[in-house]
Amino acid sequence: MTTWDAFDLRLIAKRRGIVEGFLEFLRHNTVSQNPEGVRAGGEWLAALMRRRGLEARVLETGGGPAVFGERRAPGATRTVLIYCHYDTKPAPAKEWFQPSPFEPVFRKADDADDAAFVSFDSVPTEALAEWRVCARGASDDKGPIWSHLEALALMDELGLPPTVNLKFIFDGEEEIGSPFFGPLTEKHKDLLAADLVLVTDGPKHASGRPTISFGARGVLKFEMTIESARRDLHSGNFAAPNPNWRLAGLLSSMAAPDGTPLIEGFEDGVAPPTPAERELMARFPLDLHGLERELGVSLPQDYLEKIMFHPTLTIRGLRSGFVGAEANTIIPHTTTVAIDIRMVKNQKLETVYRRVIEHIRAQGFDVIEGADAPLPDHLRGRAVRVSDKGGYDPAKTAADLPICREVIEAVERAHGGQQAVVTPTMGGSVPIWAFTDILRLPTILVPYANANNRQHSPNEHLRLDHLFQGVRTTAGLLRDLGR
Repeated sequence: MTTWDAFDLRLIAKRRGIVEGFLEFLRHNTVSQNPEGVRAGGEWLAALMRRRGLEARVLETGGGPAVFGERRAPGATRTVLIYCHYDTKPAPAKEWFQPSPFEPVFRKADDADDAAFVSFDSVPTEALAEWRVCARGASDDKGPIWSHLEALALMDELGLPPTVNLKFIFDGEEEIGSPFFGPLTEKHKDLLAADLVLVTDGPKHASGRPTISFGARGVLKFEMTIESARRDLHSGNFAAPNPNWRLAGLLSSMAAPDGTPLIEGFEDGVAPPTPAERELMARFPLDLHGLERELGVSLPQDYLEKIMFHPTLTIRGLRSGFVGAEANTIIPHTTTVAIDIRMVKNQKLETVYRRVIEHIRAQGFDVIEGADAPLPDHLRGRAVRVSDKGGYDPAKTAADLPICREVIEAVERAHGGQQAVVTPTMGGSVPIWAFTDILRLPTILVPYANANNRQHSPNEHLRLDHLFQGVRTTAGLLRDLGR
């Protein structure tokens, strides 16, 4: 076994430098819808990796480029591939409690999101672990990338080389559904060949205990638009079809008021939890009442089963007309809803998508697929345009593989012996199907970010103690998995 005393002491001594480098990474605007920023961020990351002693290069995808890095260990008999993504969700500045989502600020770990912030210069070095950094991408997913790279730097400095061959693949379009990641994986099967894939996306358990999952739900996203008149109309001077009423009826046919999907055949073939998976859920430390108090809403008693073993249909955005200071008495001429569907094992993206299309038609609408197809006048108010489709299938690795136990034990050791929270699958989505289905590799999720880190929301942040623990976890995995 590796003795970690010197590593841990050096990690403490280098905390400030670790954070300083991380801030430079966070200042890169790699929002998925900003292709120039994504490319610049990917090239910056590849150059940094080369300076850290990795063979690194940018891989073209047809969309946001991926970044690949590799380091071989003499005598290693196992290759570990680590997946993260460096692109981020958009960050509308007006909802952030700081001047810019891409200029990091700091708050104490337990402060409210709108508490006064300070710059890094004002954070005491000896108290860094008590603070959090607020910036887009801090937790999702730049923090884990930074933990990996800093772990390698510390290991090199202390003469603790990895005992496994190491490969990184950093996705540049995960936040828009990784549309080119499957073809990229097919094209580079030899380059990405490994014995095990580790994914360090997502949040840990709220307790801060090490957290491990063996699967992730898939995701299907799309937008639906109904257009009636050619322009907005004065609501008193015109009696014209209002597309919002048509959309309201369509949406109410797709899901019950509590969100339960009503689309025909939506859950066909969905596999219930196995006895072993039910046992894992029974061990999961969930304070349901505490979560209800935090969120201010009631939650279902079968909460864990719903987020792990049932598909969901979510309205994630609506756009039509004007409200608030911009309110007008008009009949909007168009309305758009953005939908995402989280899929579980045995569901396939194309099958679920076709069922949605069939359901729309069954409600009496014509369907126009694609943003550019023309809308004939005779279909105004009677057609639903479906566009911006994307996503990927769910995937899962068998939890009883020997490598799963190895990973659990290594992660627990890296956390000082804390027992891991182990789940059959994540509620969120990561494109691990590319590894399980294309590369046929066991794929295990080991999230690094703190729970409730506001990923995908305004005021995203990462607790620095989790950033530092990520460094320690990566180092432990790269040493222990080669034994």
